[in-house]
Amino acid sequence: MLYVFSLQYILVVAVVLVFLFIFSQALHMFDFKGALAAVAMGAVVSFLGYITWLILLIIFASASHIVTRYRFSYKKEHRYQEGEQGERKISNVIYAGSIGIIVAIANFVSPLHLPYFLLFAAAFAAITADTFGSEIGTLDSNTYLITTMKRTVTGINGGISFLGEVAALLGSVIIALCYSLMSINGRILDDFLAIALAGFISCQIDSILGAVFENRNKLSKGQVNFLASLSSVLIALPFFIYIH
Repeated sequence: MLYVFSLQYILVVAVVLVFLFIFSQALHMFDFKGALAAVAMGAVVSFLGYITWLILLIIFASASHIVTRYRFSYKKEHRYQEGEQGERKISNVIYAGSIGIIVAIANFVSPLHLPYFLLFAAAFAAITADTFGSEIGTLDSNTYLITTMKRTVTGINGGISFLGEVAALLGSVIIALCYSLMSINGRILDDFLAIALAGFISCQIDSILGAVFENRNKLSKGQVNFLASLSSVLIALPFFIYIH
Protein backbone atom coordinates (compact mmCIF):
# COMPACT_ATOMS: atom_id res chain seq x y z
CA MET A 1 0.00 0.00 0.00
CA LEU A 2 1.45 3.35 -1.05
CA TYR A 3 1.06 6.23 1.39
CA VAL A 4 1.56 9.92 0.65
CA PHE A 5 3.25 11.44 3.67
CA SER A 6 2.85 15.03 4.71
CA LEU A 7 5.69 17.19 5.97
CA GLN A 8 4.12 17.03 9.42
CA TYR A 9 4.23 13.22 9.37
CA ILE A 10 7.87 13.25 8.30
CA LEU A 11 8.79 15.67 11.09
CA VAL A 12 6.92 13.61 13.71
CA VAL A 13 8.72 10.44 12.64
CA ALA A 14 12.07 12.23 12.64
CA VAL A 15 11.53 13.56 16.17
CA VAL A 16 10.41 10.16 17.45
CA LEU A 17 13.48 8.50 15.94
CA VAL A 18 15.83 11.08 17.44
CA PHE A 19 14.33 10.54 20.88
CA LEU A 20 14.47 6.78 20.33
CA PHE A 21 18.19 7.03 19.64
CA ILE A 22 18.86 9.24 22.67
CA PHE A 23 16.84 7.15 25.10
CA SER A 24 18.22 3.86 23.76
CA GLN A 25 21.72 5.11 24.44
CA ALA A 26 20.86 6.49 27.87
CA LEU A 27 19.14 3.24 28.90
CA HIS A 28 21.77 0.99 27.25
CA MET A 29 19.18 -0.70 25.06
CA PHE A 30 21.66 -0.94 22.19
CA ASP A 31 25.30 -0.20 21.63
CA PHE A 32 26.02 2.74 19.30
CA LYS A 33 25.89 0.76 16.04
CA GLY A 34 22.87 -1.17 17.25
CA ALA A 35 21.06 2.10 18.02
CA LEU A 36 21.81 3.43 14.54
CA ALA A 37 20.50 0.22 13.01
CA ALA A 38 17.35 0.43 15.15
CA VAL A 39 16.74 4.02 14.06
CA ALA A 40 17.26 3.07 10.41
CA MET A 41 14.82 0.21 10.83
CA GLY A 42 12.32 2.57 12.44
CA ALA A 43 12.60 4.93 9.48
CA VAL A 44 12.08 2.14 6.97
CA VAL A 45 8.95 0.75 8.63
CA SER A 46 7.56 4.25 9.15
CA PHE A 47 7.65 5.07 5.44
CA LEU A 48 7.16 1.64 3.88
CA GLY A 49 4.49 0.83 6.43
CA TYR A 50 2.94 3.45 8.66
CA ILE A 51 3.35 5.11 12.06
CA THR A 52 1.62 2.17 13.76
CA TRP A 53 4.45 -0.06 12.55
CA LEU A 54 6.96 2.21 14.27
CA ILE A 55 4.89 2.23 17.46
CA LEU A 56 4.80 -1.58 17.50
CA LEU A 57 8.57 -1.64 16.94
CA ILE A 58 9.09 0.69 19.90
CA ILE A 59 6.81 -1.44 22.08
CA PHE A 60 8.84 -4.51 21.14
CA ALA A 61 12.14 -2.81 21.95
CA SER A 62 10.85 -1.34 25.22
CA ALA A 63 9.26 -4.56 26.47
CA SER A 64 12.36 -6.54 25.54
CA HIS A 65 14.58 -4.10 27.42
CA ILE A 66 12.39 -4.28 30.52
CA VAL A 67 12.68 -8.08 30.77
CA THR A 68 16.37 -7.86 29.90
CA ARG A 69 17.01 -5.54 32.84
CA TYR A 70 14.80 -7.55 35.21
CA ARG A 71 17.05 -9.09 37.90
CA PHE A 72 20.01 -8.13 35.74
CA SER A 73 22.55 -8.48 38.56
CA TYR A 74 21.55 -12.14 38.96
CA LYS A 75 21.87 -12.74 35.21
CA LYS A 76 25.25 -11.02 35.12
CA GLU A 77 26.48 -13.02 38.09
CA HIS A 78 25.62 -16.25 36.25
CA ARG A 79 26.73 -14.90 32.84
CA TYR A 80 23.27 -15.09 31.32
CA GLN A 81 23.21 -11.41 30.39
CA GLU A 82 23.16 -9.81 26.94
CA GLY A 83 26.19 -7.51 26.51
CA GLU A 84 27.75 -5.71 29.44
CA GLN A 85 24.61 -3.85 30.51
CA GLY A 86 21.94 -5.67 28.57
CA GLU A 87 22.57 -3.77 25.35
CA ARG A 88 21.89 -5.38 21.98
CA LYS A 89 24.44 -5.16 19.19
CA ILE A 90 23.90 -4.37 15.52
CA SER A 91 23.86 -8.08 14.65
CA ASN A 92 20.98 -8.62 17.10
CA VAL A 93 19.04 -5.75 15.55
CA ILE A 94 19.61 -6.89 11.96
CA TYR A 95 18.69 -10.52 12.49
CA ALA A 96 15.70 -9.71 14.71
CA GLY A 97 14.33 -7.11 12.31
CA SER A 98 15.15 -8.55 8.88
CA ILE A 99 11.83 -10.31 8.33
CA GLY A 100 9.93 -7.24 9.54
CA ILE A 101 11.83 -5.11 7.03
CA ILE A 102 11.05 -7.58 4.23
CA VAL A 103 7.36 -7.44 5.15
CA ALA A 104 7.49 -3.62 5.13
CA ILE A 105 9.07 -3.64 1.66
CA ALA A 106 6.41 -6.08 0.44
CA ASN A 107 3.73 -3.78 1.86
CA PHE A 108 5.16 -0.92 -0.20
CA VAL A 109 5.75 -2.66 -3.53
CA SER A 110 3.39 -5.65 -3.67
CA PRO A 111 0.09 -5.38 -5.54
CA LEU A 112 -1.35 -8.18 -3.38
CA HIS A 113 -3.77 -7.17 -0.65
CA LEU A 114 -2.23 -9.19 2.15
CA PRO A 115 -2.42 -8.34 5.87
CA TYR A 116 1.12 -6.96 5.94
CA PHE A 117 0.81 -5.20 9.28
CA LEU A 118 -0.43 -8.45 10.82
CA LEU A 119 2.53 -10.31 9.31
CA PHE A 120 4.86 -7.61 10.62
CA ALA A 121 3.38 -8.06 14.08
CA ALA A 122 3.72 -11.84 13.82
CA ALA A 123 7.41 -11.50 12.96
CA PHE A 124 8.06 -9.44 16.08
CA ALA A 125 5.78 -11.56 18.23
CA ALA A 126 8.21 -14.43 17.66
CA ILE A 127 11.24 -12.33 18.60
CA THR A 128 9.46 -10.89 21.63
CA ALA A 129 8.41 -14.36 22.78
CA ASP A 130 11.97 -15.60 22.42
CA THR A 131 13.39 -12.61 24.31
CA PHE A 132 10.87 -12.96 27.15
CA GLY A 133 11.39 -16.71 27.30
CA SER A 134 15.17 -16.39 27.37
CA GLU A 135 15.43 -13.49 29.80
CA ILE A 136 12.83 -14.75 32.27
CA GLY A 137 13.51 -18.44 31.69
CA THR A 138 17.06 -18.11 33.01
CA LEU A 139 15.55 -17.34 36.42
CA ASP A 140 14.06 -20.85 36.55
CA SER A 141 16.60 -23.54 37.43
CA ASN A 142 14.28 -26.35 36.27
CA THR A 143 15.41 -26.34 32.65
CA TYR A 144 14.75 -29.08 30.09
CA LEU A 145 16.16 -29.53 26.59
CA ILE A 146 13.23 -29.18 24.21
CA THR A 147 14.35 -32.03 21.94
CA THR A 148 14.72 -34.64 24.69
CA MET A 149 12.80 -33.10 27.64
CA LYS A 150 15.69 -34.14 29.88
CA ARG A 151 17.07 -31.85 32.57
CA THR A 152 19.86 -29.62 31.35
CA VAL A 153 21.84 -26.57 32.43
CA THR A 154 20.03 -23.25 32.57
CA GLY A 155 20.88 -20.86 29.74
CA ILE A 156 21.64 -23.53 27.14
CA ASN A 157 20.31 -23.08 23.62
CA GLY A 158 17.07 -25.02 23.33
CA GLY A 159 16.51 -25.07 27.06
CA ILE A 160 12.93 -24.47 28.19
CA SER A 161 11.27 -24.12 31.58
CA PHE A 162 7.76 -23.55 32.86
CA LEU A 163 8.56 -19.96 33.80
CA GLY A 164 10.21 -19.35 30.44
CA GLU A 165 7.24 -20.75 28.52
CA VAL A 166 4.78 -18.57 30.43
CA ALA A 167 7.00 -15.56 29.76
CA ALA A 168 7.27 -16.44 26.06
CA LEU A 169 3.49 -16.62 25.77
CA LEU A 170 3.21 -13.28 27.56
CA GLY A 171 5.66 -11.67 25.12
CA SER A 172 3.72 -12.92 22.13
CA VAL A 173 0.41 -11.83 23.67
CA ILE A 174 1.73 -8.31 24.33
CA ILE A 175 2.55 -7.81 20.64
CA ALA A 176 -0.75 -9.38 19.56
CA LEU A 177 -2.71 -7.17 21.95
CA CYS A 178 -0.92 -3.98 20.89
CA TYR A 179 -1.51 -4.84 17.24
CA SER A 180 -5.20 -5.44 17.92
CA LEU A 181 -5.56 -2.09 19.69
CA MET A 182 -3.96 -0.27 16.73
CA SER A 183 -5.80 -2.16 14.01
CA ILE A 184 -9.52 -1.90 14.69
CA ASN A 185 -11.04 -3.81 11.78
CA GLY A 186 -13.80 -5.98 13.25
CA ARG A 187 -11.58 -9.06 13.48
CA ILE A 188 -9.76 -8.21 16.69
CA LEU A 189 -10.03 -11.61 18.36
CA ASP A 190 -9.13 -13.57 15.24
CA ASP A 191 -6.09 -11.41 14.49
CA PHE A 192 -5.04 -11.50 18.14
CA LEU A 193 -5.10 -15.31 18.12
CA ALA A 194 -3.25 -15.52 14.81
CA ILE A 195 -0.38 -13.35 16.05
CA ALA A 196 -0.20 -14.71 19.60
CA LEU A 197 -0.20 -18.35 18.50
CA ALA A 198 2.22 -17.79 15.61
CA GLY A 199 4.65 -15.98 17.89
CA PHE A 200 4.50 -18.60 20.63
CA ILE A 201 4.78 -21.57 18.26
CA SER A 202 7.71 -19.93 16.49
CA CYS A 203 9.42 -19.46 19.85
CA GLN A 204 9.32 -23.26 20.21
CA ILE A 205 10.77 -23.58 16.73
CA ASP A 206 13.52 -21.20 17.84
CA SER A 207 14.29 -23.49 20.78
CA ILE A 208 14.38 -26.58 18.55
CA LEU A 209 16.72 -24.87 16.09
CA GLY A 210 18.88 -23.76 18.99
CA ALA A 211 19.11 -27.28 20.39
CA VAL A 212 19.71 -29.01 17.07
CA PHE A 213 21.81 -26.50 15.14
CA GLU A 214 23.05 -23.65 17.34
CA ASN A 215 24.51 -25.98 19.97
CA ARG A 216 26.45 -27.69 17.18
CA ASN A 217 27.64 -24.37 15.71
CA LYS A 218 25.63 -24.98 12.54
CA LEU A 219 23.63 -21.78 13.00
CA SER A 220 24.29 -18.58 14.93
CA LYS A 221 21.86 -17.11 17.46
CA GLY A 222 20.97 -14.40 14.96
CA GLN A 223 20.26 -16.92 12.21
CA VAL A 224 18.02 -18.88 14.56
CA ASN A 225 16.12 -15.68 15.41
CA PHE A 226 15.76 -14.91 11.70
CA LEU A 227 14.32 -18.34 10.93
CA ALA A 228 11.98 -18.21 13.91
CA SER A 229 10.69 -14.81 12.82
CA LEU A 230 10.18 -16.14 9.28
CA SER A 231 8.33 -19.18 10.59
CA SER A 232 5.96 -16.93 12.54
CA VAL A 233 5.00 -15.10 9.34
CA LEU A 234 4.51 -18.40 7.51
CA ILE A 235 2.31 -19.69 10.34
CA ALA A 236 0.28 -16.50 10.70
CA LEU A 237 -0.59 -16.07 7.02
CA PRO A 238 -2.48 -19.35 6.39
CA PHE A 239 -4.02 -19.07 9.88
CA PHE A 240 -5.28 -15.61 8.93
CA ILE A 241 -6.62 -16.87 5.59
CA TYR A 242 -8.35 -19.82 7.26
CA ILE A 243 -10.15 -17.81 9.92
CA HIS A 244 -11.27 -15.25 7.34
